[in-house]
Amino acid sequence: MRPPRPSAPLVVSFLALFVALGGASWAAIHLPPNSVGTAQLQNFSVGNAKLKPFSVGSGKIVPGAVGAAQVNSSQIQLRVTSSCPIGAIQSFSASGNVTCTPALPDEYGTQPQSASLAGAQKQIAAVSLPAAQTGSSYLAFGNVQVVEVEGTESQSVAVSCSMSLAGSSGTQGEFDSNLGGGANGALGTIPLVLPVSIAGSPQTVAIDCTDIATPATGAPSITVTATIHAVQTAVDDDK
Repeated sequence: MRPPRPSAPLVVSFLALFVALGGASWAAIHLPPNSVGTAQLQNFSVGNAKLKPFSVGSGKIVPGAVGAAQVNSSQIQLRVTSSCPIGAIQSFSASGNVTCTPALPDEYGTQPQSASLAGAQKQIAAVSLPAAQTGSSYLAFGNVQVVEVEGTESQSVAVSCSMSLAGSSGTQGEFDSNLGGGANGALGTIPLVLPVSIAGSPQTVAIDCTDIATPATGAPSITVTATIHAVQTAVDDDK
């Protein structure tokens, strides 16, 4: 006796079951190239777990596709959105704003330089100041410490110092004392201030000192120690 044929509904049910169980695998093997695009993917359907490490590089990202809205600004510095018209940038915020700070001026100076005086003019200290292409301005401060040890005679002693740029008259200061010809001496300070403007090439600011003792016999021992400190006040540079 021949077994009964399955009914049409039963055949359809088995076919549906076959597609449900194996259709996805069949589709994965037989999908035509480029048949799954943006329209076929649900939002957030491809996450980190679906991607192999380093599988998405710069060649896989459309230019302009990743912007400020797509990145974590606490981990990636956004483009700088402001500037400092005066001074220098001190820090950046996560959003790209900057904090400004006044720029410190350039400073130049010398270590203390000492020399003994014996009536003739002598250079005590000097510093070279750079010039911009069209000019720079500085304010130079000089300080001279004078130590006098009395000679064998009572004398009037004058120590004169000047701070100047090469070829200019500069500024002058003097320390006067009266020594009694004993075992004592005198201490003094000569402050000097000089505005400086130079252009083209570096120039040297120097302190020169000399002494005069009256009467000249039995002259005292005189030692001077000088320092120079120059602060740049302006730069005129058209480079």
